[in-house]
Amino acid sequence: MRMRTQGEGPMNRASKGVGATGEINDRMLVVKDFIDEFYNKTVFQNGKATTSDLTPAQIKSLFAFKEDDREYPIGELGRNARVKSSTITDMIDRLEKEGIAERLKDNGDRRVVKVRLTARGREVKRQFAVKMRSGIEQAFSKLSESEKKALLDHLKGHTRY
Repeated sequence: MRMRTQGEGPMNRASKGVGATGEINDRMLVVKDFIDEFYNKTVFQNGKATTSDLTPAQIKSLFAFKEDDREYPIGELGRNARVKSSTITDMIDRLEKEGIAERLKDNGDRRVVKVRLTARGREVKRQFAVKMRSGIEQAFSKLSESEKKALLDHLKGHTRY
């Protein structure tokens, strides 16, 4: 896989700020693009997860549950997934249909609905985390020690253009 250079593709989305802020934004977009591409190639094929029928959006909503055993208000899940409340509501609807999440009424306030992962949801999330970690380890195992150091230095901003 070839890393993008400035001026190519998504790099144009970077803030046109000057100095350190612009460089940091550019580096963050390179890393985000790499992770997105890696994630899509290792976890998904044909728009579905390779180990289940979940879509990328459903997997994203799974990881909005930062703590597996906690109940979350919909708004917090939306912020964690970085999507609008209406979007996370649709995502949670799909997880609920799959038996991965469940809605609960708040005992103190009937208007408040919280969501938690089911036992199945916690297991599905764990499986995806293991698969992603394994894929990352595989990808980085192909780099030499000097390449790993160069990549880390680049991400930390120790290299100059």
